[in-house]
Amino acid sequence: MKRIYFVTEGRTDQIVIEGLVEQWLGEEEFTVSRIQPPSSAYAEGLDSNLSEGWKGVLAWCAGQRIVSPAGRDEAFRQADCLIIHMDADVATDPDFKTPAFNGPCPPVGSACDWVRDHLTASLGGNLPSNAVLCIPAQDMEAWVLCALHPDVADDNAPIECRQEPGALLVQRTPYRLVRRKDGRLKKEVSKYQNNLSRIVKGWPNCTAGDEPRCSQAVRFEQEARRALARNRPIFP
Repeated sequence: MKRIYFVTEGRTDQIVIEGLVEQWLGEEEFTVSRIQPPSSAYAEGLDSNLSEGWKGVLAWCAGQRIVSPAGRDEAFRQADCLIIHMDADVATDPDFKTPAFNGPCPPVGSACDWVRDHLTASLGGNLPSNAVLCIPAQDMEAWVLCALHPDVADDNAPIECRQEPGALLVQRTPYRLVRRKDGRLKKEVSKYQNNLSRIVKGWPNCTAGDEPRCSQAVRFEQEARRALARNRPIFP
């Protein structure tokens, strides 16, 4: 039975990635450890920087929890596949890395590689072969939008260069995955969970064809499938 660990910015990101992993594993059994954002099992006494969002992911990668049940080193030792998620829109935030990324989009991959390189450096400079980086451009909602509403994605192409693609999901029927609250986008966890099967079914809208809508979704799927196919972790 495979052991799959998840380090993600937020719960809805985790829901989507976990659904895809289940699809890719088919009938193979697996167990899940959701270690970032902290679950109730690990939350007590943790540094506040290890809460939801990219700062929590970066802090975890930098080893603020090197040991313990949810620690970085423990995860690398135990996981058959460790998926680390961070949205590429963080590349333009100087708090993530200074100087911030200021390149054009397209090409989509430039900002994603910027984020990947910084995460890898935070992990010690080497990415273990049981670890997979999931870096959506510009964020996970671009992939969700493509999966559920490919026509809307096409109207806003290239969707991976669209800033705040979640705005296109605000109260969009029939799923209404996102709403606005106090001027900010709020993703509805229960609605993501209830519509997960539809998101997974629509995943080929992101990845299919000679010129897929979401090149970074293709990259993630290829790398995740390779890691999931291994029988045990292989460390550098």
